[in-house]
Amino acid sequence: MPTCVECGAAVSSLYTEYSKGNIRLTYCEHCKKLADKYVEHDFVIIFVDMILHKKPVYRHLLFNRLPYRDLGIDPNVFKLGVLLILFDVYIKWFRLEQEATVADADFAQHALVLQYLFILFLCIIEFLSFHFGVRLIVSLWYGGRYAILKYNYITTTLIISSFGKMLLILMVIWDYTGLEYSWHLVNLIVLTSNIEALSVFLDTGYLSTGFIIAFGIMCRILMQVAFIGITGDSALVTMTSM
Repeated sequence: MPTCVECGAAVSSLYTEYSKGNIRLTYCEHCKKLADKYVEHDFVIIFVDMILHKKPVYRHLLFNRLPYRDLGIDPNVFKLGVLLILFDVYIKWFRLEQEATVADADFAQHALVLQYLFILFLCIIEFLSFHFGVRLIVSLWYGGRYAILKYNYITTTLIISSFGKMLLILMVIWDYTGLEYSWHLVNLIVLTSNIEALSVFLDTGYLSTGFIIAFGIMCRILMQVAFIGITGDSALVTMTSM
């Protein structure tokens, strides 16, 4: 059911269409504001509001923009998730080359295809372990709070709110040496966006949502440590710190 992006109350519809291209936005009966102002906004405004961490934009994307699904995630969100993993692969590989040491020589001697597949596998493990950790703690903590809790939407929420990783494309446009600490800023944007978006979906405070995200990060770190222990490759120490 459509949701008011301002207060989160359910609404009967977001707009009334009188003719093709002629619509009138619906006002929420609860807060008396437009139910979803983003219906008439273009993607640039939506993207800017995502960077500004505005709750209404995440309500628009999660509850009004995407079609309802009982299982799985929207194909476009899935593509975004794949793209984010590939961005992770690129940044790890790029920084590994920039910060390579003598200890990493063995890793560098492998074929490029093997290097790529190795880092790709690590990034997939990090992605899955983070999402698994978040979904696990949500099921334990909030499983009895909601009659129906769509765990596929938790994954959708985390993927959409990780859009900040795409800002790393700046490293391709400008010399990376001039953006030495940009990846720290990007990680901070992704972290705060994850907390903001998940708090909107679960309707919880920032403290509890921050704990949930922290648990997911802890699961990711544990999998990184396990992966390093299994492979015994010193180059991974550099990659997992990125």
